[in-house]
Amino acid sequence: MRVLAVKRISRDTEQSSALARQEVQLSKAIREGHHTVAGWVEDATVSGAVNLDKRPSLGQWLTAPLIHEWDGMMVTEQDRITRDDLHWAAFVGWVLENGKTIVVLDDPSFDITTPNGRLIASVKAAQAANYRNSVRTKKLNQLEWYREERLWSGGSWPFGYRAIRVLHREALRWRLGIDPVTGPLIREAYDRLVNKGHSIRMIVLDWNARGILTARDYQRHVKALEGGEQAEAAVKGTQWSNTVLRVVLTNPALMGYAVYKGEIQKKAGLPVQWADPILTLEEFEKLQEVLARRGGANRNITPRTTDWAGIFYCACGSVYYSNSAPRKLKDGSVRRHDYYLCKTRQVGTRCAYVTSWPLEILRTHLEDAFLSNAGDLEIMTRTYIPGSDRSADIRQLQEALENLTGNLIHLKPGSAGATAVLKAMEEHEAALAELEALPVIPSRWQESGTGETFRQFWERNPSWEVRCDFLRKTGVRLYVAGNPKAPDLDLFLPDDLQQRIINAVSDTVEPGALEAAGRQADDAMAERRASDAALREAAMEATRGTRDLTR
Repeated sequence: MRVLAVKRISRDTEQSSALARQEVQLSKAIREGHHTVAGWVEDATVSGAVNLDKRPSLGQWLTAPLIHEWDGMMVTEQDRITRDDLHWAAFVGWVLENGKTIVVLDDPSFDITTPNGRLIASVKAAQAANYRNSVRTKKLNQLEWYREERLWSGGSWPFGYRAIRVLHREALRWRLGIDPVTGPLIREAYDRLVNKGHSIRMIVLDWNARGILTARDYQRHVKALEGGEQAEAAVKGTQWSNTVLRVVLTNPALMGYAVYKGEIQKKAGLPVQWADPILTLEEFEKLQEVLARRGGANRNITPRTTDWAGIFYCACGSVYYSNSAPRKLKDGSVRRHDYYLCKTRQVGTRCAYVTSWPLEILRTHLEDAFLSNAGDLEIMTRTYIPGSDRSADIRQLQEALENLTGNLIHLKPGSAGATAVLKAMEEHEAALAELEALPVIPSRWQESGTGETFRQFWERNPSWEVRCDFLRKTGVRLYVAGNPKAPDLDLFLPDDLQQRIINAVSDTVEPGALEAAGRQADDAMAERRASDAALREAAMEATRGTRDLTR
């Protein structure tokens, strides 16, 4: 018989060694039965509640073409197939309909071809389902207790935290604490996004280059070093991506809140605080605002683009892209020729400005034009002076009072529940009055001169990577028309150029500043194109009029 050997461990408490034990038993049975192995299926950490066709490994064997490669499925125990009685009943029907068979090693009498055999197997399936439900109920109750006691119940650590052993009620338990390695990384990401105008992509590239481990890999690494139970020594080498980092930075757990299935857990209307915060509520909300608005920032910058991405633009409004080609010189040597083209040439709808431009011409013009406008400006720096504003805490307490008021309506006056709610409301009202009495001192930026001009700064930083980073942050663009022999180059400078230079030098680019500069540039160039079109039309009209007079 062609056997499909199936192994599975659930998310519950089983260790990975269970898979090895199953493989030994299955291999022995296949060998002694003189069967042929059609394939091995291994679904690790897959719950018995997951339907069979949804299993990562098993599902593909239940449909064409692999369904035709095996005759019987072999497992060590029946519940390795499923712990859901309804899924089991459906699977039995599928097996009989498709002419397959099932071999269960710990039950030699297992037989689903007879009514009595199916009845016995269904009873076992019901027992497995009851066991799974009891485990689930127990876990839910346990999770509730852990949340009440501010303890960590296990699983993947929120990035920035780690599980720490603590003595709690005369027993060693786990509690989340700020990790000395990943906690500062969260603060770094916050500072770079909120205060320095960096993009998610820039941080991702930097963290990957620095070899910073992702959340799961870091947890595996720490457990391997500590030699704990179920430690997975092998770091998988997962890379950071925009999506992964965004998920990390939008997790409310960064404020130390208890989070279950993406929802903040609350008690008495307030979030359950199960760890010290890495970010305050005000910082977290500001970070979410930046992440929401930063989607288009540096959108043209990818690992394959040059330093000039987002600075050179075609007069039609499309961004320029870089290309290169080998060029043979008169002495026979070959040199790479770098040039720029309008992006419309890539999409098949070429604009009117189809000329390619050598990088050197564009760079020289940009440098000369920019320094003539901004070179003599003094570089100013900004220092952040934090204020004192408890508005976020006040808003949170007000929401908690509203929730408690709504709960009170449904409670019997004088009952224990109503008494507890009233006590919580009194505590919240007292705390609210105390916070509302505090003065609000706005945060502010203080500017001071450095005595250095931007031309001096430019000469001090010969790297075009550094220069382009600053040009991009200030919103400077070079719009290109004409051709290299008769160039028509237009340097766009934002109205608030000096303030943008201050922000760029101080690494304090505000959220949305790059997008605002881009919109301003687009509007300015749209006006220029309309004006040029009107001038061309007027010139053509004048030419037609001259021709009419000469007839």
